[in-house]
Amino acid sequence: MRTTCVFLRVSLQDERGCAICGVEITDDAQPVTAHPFRRSTAFLFGNEGTGLSQKECEICDFFVYIPQYGGGTASLNVTVAASIVLHHFGVWAGFPERGREGNKFVVAERPQGHSRGLYCTDSIEAVIEERKMRKENACDILEENGSSHPQESNGLDLMFTD
Repeated sequence: MRTTCVFLRVSLQDERGCAICGVEITDDAQPVTAHPFRRSTAFLFGNEGTGLSQKECEICDFFVYIPQYGGGTASLNVTVAASIVLHHFGVWAGFPERGREGNKFVVAERPQGHSRGLYCTDSIEAVIEERKMRKENACDILEENGSSHPQESNGLDLMFTD
């Protein structure tokens, strides 16, 4: 049986043709501002406190970091970091800027001819219920693995165990 880590790598690289980019400060990490991307890319972000684990780093093809300026910041919230990295990827990929009307961005029209997987057609109630069930299942997995405190883990450590 393949480990989750190997499965993730094979799924992303072989089946989807994606490079895996770890967002982490490593010796060979390049600044995200250099746009070191070469193809479709999946991004792996670590825990805000501890970053990526060794197993997570092993599946990455390359690493980027977000340059920090000034003396007051040593790290960024993972959501902020994701926003910055995805913005730079979008600029590199040449994604078109969203149109604007006045001081608001225009909301995209619903895609036509796409499969359900690319656009959510469920009601808000169905989405909320599905998220509740996922959260409950995640807590069950954590308890089965010896942790009754979900805040102690972001769940990635469980995915990347052998």
